[in-house]
Amino acid sequence: MQHAGLRFLLPYMRPYYRHLVIGTLYALIGAAASAFSPALLGLAVDQVIAGISSEILVGYALGIIGLTIILAVFRYLLRMLTGEIAAGVSYRMSQDLFARILLLDRATLAQFGTGDLLSRASNDFIYIWRFYSAGFQMSIHALFLLAIGCGLMALTSPSLAGLVVVMLFLTIGVQIWLGPVVEHAFDRVQQALAQLSAYAQEHLTAQRMLAAYAQEQHAVAQFQQHNDAFVQRNMEFVLRSSAISPLPSLVVRLAAALVVGVGGAMIIAGELSIGQYVQFIVYLSLLSGAAQSLSQAFERLQQGSAAAGRIGEVLRRMPQIADSAQAIAPAISGALRLEGIGVRAPGNGRWILRDVTLDIAAGTTLGIVGATGAGKSTLLSLLGRVIDPDAGRIALDGIDIRDIALATLRRHVVMVPQETLLFSVELRHNITLGLDALPDERIHEAARAARLTNDLAQLPQGLATIVGERGATLSGGQKQRTAIARALVRDPRILVLDDALASVDTHTTAEILGELRAARAGRTCLIVSQRIASVRDADLIVVLEHGRIVEQGSHQTLLARDGLYAAMYRRELQQAEEAAGEHELAQLPEDLER
Repeated sequence: MQHAGLRFLLPYMRPYYRHLVIGTLYALIGAAASAFSPALLGLAVDQVIAGISSEILVGYALGIIGLTIILAVFRYLLRMLTGEIAAGVSYRMSQDLFARILLLDRATLAQFGTGDLLSRASNDFIYIWRFYSAGFQMSIHALFLLAIGCGLMALTSPSLAGLVVVMLFLTIGVQIWLGPVVEHAFDRVQQALAQLSAYAQEHLTAQRMLAAYAQEQHAVAQFQQHNDAFVQRNMEFVLRSSAISPLPSLVVRLAAALVVGVGGAMIIAGELSIGQYVQFIVYLSLLSGAAQSLSQAFERLQQGSAAAGRIGEVLRRMPQIADSAQAIAPAISGALRLEGIGVRAPGNGRWILRDVTLDIAAGTTLGIVGATGAGKSTLLSLLGRVIDPDAGRIALDGIDIRDIALATLRRHVVMVPQETLLFSVELRHNITLGLDALPDERIHEAARAARLTNDLAQLPQGLATIVGERGATLSGGQKQRTAIARALVRDPRILVLDDALASVDTHTTAEILGELRAARAGRTCLIVSQRIASVRDADLIVVLEHGRIVEQGSHQTLLARDGLYAAMYRRELQQAEEAAGEHELAQLPEDLER
């Protein structure tokens, strides 16, 4: 896992190779200044014992102060440089991640889940940032300090230096050997956090429904279970990392105890001066700090590698719906032909659609009706290549839509889905949705056709009203009319309405359909609806049952056939009559009072 995460990070480091070289130079200078300070201190101690003038002693003091200033300056420069690397890598990686998430197909998005993706796009980047901004500069500074410090110690006393170096390298080797254990534990922490985030996101979105069913306490109890699992994973990670991270400091302290004993014996034997002895003690303090920094940097490396691996897992997922190598961008008139279309359900392989063949001339209005689960929405999803068929082909103006560039296809095929999603921005921007240069006349024309202008007077600032998160300040009907205006303002060649009038009352539906007759003139229009009234004026109506077309023709033709469509029509008329009767009964007491 570690190597996979680090390999994934390497391409993002290519623009910063120059920064790495300069940063390595800064670390070398800073580490050298830090490492030579004990040597200068040891010389000063020996000179004081031998007897020197105060001027020379001041010179030693100024030398130590100068080395301290050099260390501070180059540590600052290194920190700024690694911060720039961290910002650049995180920025480019987050851009790639967001762009990839937007391209992923429904099945892949469902595998991850929204909460999990949000966790990867936020929490995981924190650890990548920490690795580059702090862990990287800590590690290279500590490595240079250890190398130079051990070298200077070896010049003073090879035997004592050898003892310290062997102990340090043993503990570093143990850390590297146990590194995957820490990384795996941290990966489990991030997985638990992703599950916690997914649960919170899903239930915060459904807050009104939970309140309606009095399920708040049950939701809190389940959240506590996810929270407990997250805490448990965190404790496992802390226990593992805490068992490893103190090793360098512990080893250096053991080495210090040996140096005190062995060094004292060497002083008595005349093999080591007091200044050199002091120099060794200070070196051990420096090396202890360097080893501790290296341990922290190694822990951040494990965290950054695990986080990069999780982000890389998403970025390696290529979208199943993508442009073919020979994709073209032709002019579109809107003629559609479906040839033997078949779509299987993911998982069980059941046919959702089977042997669907249709010819839809440009400018035709097609109505699609059928019971819930008949495959209506699936059929519409094929037109904009939200999904691709498992059998057959769809031709647009005689061209297989898989050979048309997605940007071109989706610019000309615009769908109004059943579920309307609005953003927490102005109503105007929810309608234009990226087409910010559109003139107000065109926006108002689309709003009028969608019968949204009737509601603008009720909104505090008209089109400039902020609609709230997911359109919370609008009713269901207003949301759907906004979605219809959003589609119409794009002037598509093919307009697809997937039960887009379900939340609109019958009177407003009739008005919208009347406007759409003019708006859809010259463009192909496909309307899926549970109401016969919404499709009765279509040029062609098809009836789906169990994924197959069982009837097709005009409204009058299908009624005369007295089949499934006619039965649906009679049932709708009966429901309308019953609803009218109930309304009349509700008015009786008032009429009697009069």
